[in-house]
Amino acid sequence: MFFSNKEIAILLLLMRYKCPILVLLLLASHFTMAQRIAISEKLTEIDSLIKYSRFDIAQRETDSLYEVLNTFSKKHKYKTELLELRFRHALIIDRQDAAPDQTLSILQEIADEAAAAQLHSLSYRSYLLLALTYEKHGNLELTNDYLALAYKEYKNNGLDELYSTYCVRRSSYFRVQKQYDSATYFAKQARQYALKYDNETDLTDSYILLGSIARRAYSNYDEAIKYLKILLSYRIRFNDSTSIATTYNDIALNYFETGDYSKSLLYSDSAYVYYNSNISLIYKVSLPEQRHAIFKVLGNKDSTYYYFKQYHDDLLLLLKQEEFVKVKKIEAQYQNDKKEARIKSREQQLVFIIILLTVIVIASVLLVRNNRKINRQNNVISKQLVELTKTLEQKQVLLSELQHRVKNNLQHVISILEIQKESIDFNNIEELVRGNQNRIHSMALLHKKMNVSDNVSEVNLGRYVAELAELVCESYARPKKKVELNVVCSIDKISIEKALPIGLIVVELVSNSIKHAFKKRSVGLITIEIGNSDELSKKKLYYADSGDGYDFNKVSDKGLGQEIIKGLIDQLDGTFETQSNNGFELTIYFQ
Repeated sequence: MFFSNKEIAILLLLMRYKCPILVLLLLASHFTMAQRIAISEKLTEIDSLIKYSRFDIAQRETDSLYEVLNTFSKKHKYKTELLELRFRHALIIDRQDAAPDQTLSILQEIADEAAAAQLHSLSYRSYLLLALTYEKHGNLELTNDYLALAYKEYKNNGLDELYSTYCVRRSSYFRVQKQYDSATYFAKQARQYALKYDNETDLTDSYILLGSIARRAYSNYDEAIKYLKILLSYRIRFNDSTSIATTYNDIALNYFETGDYSKSLLYSDSAYVYYNSNISLIYKVSLPEQRHAIFKVLGNKDSTYYYFKQYHDDLLLLLKQEEFVKVKKIEAQYQNDKKEARIKSREQQLVFIIILLTVIVIASVLLVRNNRKINRQNNVISKQLVELTKTLEQKQVLLSELQHRVKNNLQHVISILEIQKESIDFNNIEELVRGNQNRIHSMALLHKKMNVSDNVSEVNLGRYVAELAELVCESYARPKKKVELNVVCSIDKISIEKALPIGLIVVELVSNSIKHAFKKRSVGLITIEIGNSDELSKKKLYYADSGDGYDFNKVSDKGLGQEIIKGLIDQLDGTFETQSNNGFELTIYFQ
């Protein structure tokens, strides 16, 4: 039995890194039965690594086995094993949500080759993973198409032991379509078949679906908690920090929505144990967010502020991480394009050299043309590199600007809290918290508008003011009072520096109207008009309510609303007019 130089090099490398199964596999390369046993054992090992979320190790093992199989002289005999390895590579990428486009490309090739080779189980699994990937893309039409193909494979080839996976995917599809009865039916079918065939992955997925549907569709929190606790018992066995933390946090959320804040805090404490462990940031950010909500309801202001700040910091870090991932994807795409261009160039040169040996003159002409083409490609690639560099710089500037805005807005909140600190009356503490909540909402809504596009300098003023006024009205909503809002804005865009004080003024005015103007009325009207002044070359904010009216110029010894509004008008370098004949009216002029 002889080995090539390449096989010897791989053998030495595997021995160095202590990979006994792969060493045996290579040594058995001339004995088919031993090979297939070793390959089957290795595939089972990779499946176990994927199941327990050890994706880095699973990818290394997959790459190593793929390399070994490619050294075999008769590797065409192992087409099934090679396809199974490629499927696991796609599965690893999908589980990490790393590159959905790459997953689609790999899976479509596998599905076509598996169908041609009549590998029914692999075709079935490929169709289901394609359905999942398209569901993540939001393409429900193709999701349904691939689910139909998978069901056809199942019915035609009796793949009962794999049916639970189809039920999971079909339940998820109906859940997205909001067909909750069908979603529940297939989730229960998934649980039944997963228990029958000992498929723990599909079993945990069925409990996730049942809990989600119970909560979101039917508001049945007790049933949702029951399924989540069963799910938790499996995830603790898997010892996956991210899954355990998110399950604890989901249970805390359900208890929170039932009003059982003590149990909600208890499960939130359990989730928070994993905060500093190696859990995914996209799930980590929800832990302080949930705790902030619990402590807010419990009235613990120090803890509320602490966890809100932690949630805010994690959210900024997540945004920065997502931006970094985008840049990395662009860079990887560029490197792939450059590599493909280089390979293409070499292949073309090889063709031209062969032609040169037969027809010197024709080959010379073709070589010159090819070199020109390569130069044009290099110029295009160089221009793309310059554009990518500019894009990266712009993203960094935008991120820095966004962080600066957040810092300034938090300073506004701190300043207002400092002003109110000495005048707090414990009889109106709920009112103070609600007022500050609305002010913070105005800033949070402003940041939401900024994140819609890459422009962090301007916002859509009309939409911002309308949503903000609605938000304040809802926070003071009373069943027996009906307050109608009429918001008209003829100014499209406005700078963030002016949008923030305008938003805070609207919060104070609307809050004041709802609290005081309609005490003796069951119906009220609030009008907000923003546009350009006809008389003055300034912008105008007109506010009116149909309430009892009050003297805006009179200094009030209750609350800080008027003081805040006047301070914000000064911040706008504005002036104001007011009257209270028929209700309350305030007109603010600003640049």
